Parts: sequence; structure tokens; C-alpha cells
Amino acid sequence: MSETEPIPPTSSVTALRIPMINKGEYDLWSIKMRQYIAITDHILWDIITNGDQATTDPASSSAPKTSLAANARRNNEKALNILLSAISDRHLLSFHDAADARTLWSAIKARFGGNEASKKMQKNLLKQIDY
Repeated sequence: MSETEPIPPTSSVTALRIPMINKGEYDLWSIKMRQYIAITDHILWDIITNGDQATTDPASSSAPKTSLAANARRNNEKALNILLSAISDRHLLSFHDAADARTLWSAIKARFGGNEASKKMQKNLLKQIDY
């Protein structure tokens, strides 16, 4: 009788790159960034959308408040660093003074997303170009 050898587990380690933002591509970038953050650490997205408030997790409700505040600060710093690394060097100086990840996300949206009037103007300009 021959024993079958166990099949070793396959590890699929995927190196994800932080998506870089470009002028006029905020919508696509925000989708990619949300996916990246969700894969990296889903709590970071809560920090970006809700601010740096200590999130209440039922599993950690017995943890001291100082520990929750420290975790919130650490997560905010992590989210802030991820967002800052998605900005090219050319635009980085415009965003270096952001206090938290939520503020930085709003500033990126304002800078790169534009408003409805500017989006409409860009679409009209693209329609006028003859190829």
C-alpha cells in the first residue's frame, strides 16, 4: 500500500500596489482605493468615512478607553499614510497638512474630483475634439 502524500497548501500572495491619483480620474481612483483599503484593513475605511473616532467593537468592549483611543490614532495614521502615498510628488505638498484621513480624503476629492460643472465642461470639450 502506498500512502498518498498530502498536497501542500498553495499560497497566493498578491502584491497590491496603491493606486496613484491623476487629475480628472478621481472617480476611478476612489473605487480602486476603496478596494485597496478594504483588502488591506477594512477598519481603515471606517476611519476615513467616520473620522478618527474610536470605533466601538463588541469584541473589544472590555478594552480600556486609552487602548481604544490609541488604536484609533494608529489606524488613522495608517489610513493617512496610505492616502498620502497615493498622491504623486507633484501634488503632495498641497496635502501634507491634513490632520486626519477623513480630511485628506475630502481634500483629494475637492482637488481631483471637481464639481458637476467642471465635469460637464470636460465632457463637452471631449465631444468637440475631432479625431
